[in-house]
Amino acid sequence: MRSFITAALAVLLVATGIWGYMQYQQKKALMIEAENGYQQAFHELVYQVDVIHDKTGEALAMNSKSNLTPALTDVWRLTSEAHNAISRLPLGFMPFSKTEEFLGASGDFMYKTAVRDLDSEPLTEKEYERLESLYKQSADLQKELRGVQQTVLEKNLQWIDVAHATANGEEPKDNTVVDGFNTIERKSSEFSEADVFNAAQVQKSVSDDALKRLKGKAISKKEAASIAKSYFNMDAEVTSVEQSLKGADVPFYTVVVDGQDGEEGSMDIMKKGGYPLTFTVNKTPGKSRISLYEASVKAAAFLKKHEFENMVVTESAQYDHTGVFTFTKKIGDTLIYPESVVVKTALDTGDVMGLEAQNYWKNTKERKVKKPSLTEEKAKKELHPKLTVLETHKAVVTNEEMKDVLCYEFLAENGTASYRIFINADTGKEERIEKLAEAEAGYEV
Repeated sequence: MRSFITAALAVLLVATGIWGYMQYQQKKALMIEAENGYQQAFHELVYQVDVIHDKTGEALAMNSKSNLTPALTDVWRLTSEAHNAISRLPLGFMPFSKTEEFLGASGDFMYKTAVRDLDSEPLTEKEYERLESLYKQSADLQKELRGVQQTVLEKNLQWIDVAHATANGEEPKDNTVVDGFNTIERKSSEFSEADVFNAAQVQKSVSDDALKRLKGKAISKKEAASIAKSYFNMDAEVTSVEQSLKGADVPFYTVVVDGQDGEEGSMDIMKKGGYPLTFTVNKTPGKSRISLYEASVKAAAFLKKHEFENMVVTESAQYDHTGVFTFTKKIGDTLIYPESVVVKTALDTGDVMGLEAQNYWKNTKERKVKKPSLTEEKAKKELHPKLTVLETHKAVVTNEEMKDVLCYEFLAENGTASYRIFINADTGKEERIEKLAEAEAGYEV
């Protein structure tokens, strides 16, 4: 009997242990799911405020009513999405009403402005000033949110800890998130007190069908491996060459390489003609040792080495210790934006870490650039009167119908931001407007 009781207790103990472990695993899974949800909501909020800031800046430079209405509508939509993201965060430990009030008032202003006929009732001077104020205030929110985001990532903070503290009526042990959101709330309160609210170039791409018209003979796996090795600035060893699945519209090879210092890289190469589509090196650059300009020179030399001819820098940006550049083909004095590539360069060694060339190959073709119907001066009159033009170029861009359009490209600023504006060189229509990052404002062509 004693043996039976002992065995029964042992079985019960094991069963209890298994049940406890299963409960623990379920609880852990729920916590991970909740944490993922909080992280997603927070990063969505940061992204939405980023885009609100950029879209508002673009609206400030627009002189075309047909473009202004959808731009304002976009900002209105984004304020609603930002409000939704806030509602999904565990912020019960503090009031966040002023920030939500700011987003709501901003959205209301954008909506009321966008829905009216801007041709017969354009923005008043006072409304323009309100738009400028929103742009500046969204920049403040953007800065503070990015600061919180950076701290969360650097310290590996868990939103689930904030949620637990909220449920217990406490503040989190690490007050960084609290302090950051208190700053945001304080700034939003200042916006409210100011009574501000009374009363969007990488080119569009054609379909993959455009790659089929490229000429050239089919290459072998061995040839694909040789092409890939020439792109990697390291003693690369090819570890695999895989062909795309049977029936792919555009057959290609994926070549994977390893470097002696632990680098890993991969490259996609079209089987027909051996055209390089993308390549990337998975390595985190060290501390920056060269300038963004020096990195662009190295990127340009890389493109020339690989027979991308007549390419000039038209966009540049820095992310941590990496430079990202858009290079565009230039024919005579005209930039051909559909034929652009993106190059990523490490700012410690100057090595090229990535290339995106699919759009370049999709859009490359023989082009004859015609003479514009409008003079540069006439096209300039279509710009918003508050803009100061810094540079002018001729450029070909792709319009909404995916057709090439010859434009005058104006690099301009309004005292708070810089823009790239494309005015149709035949009709004077405002084809596109892009807000530029600081590093992009002005470039050598």
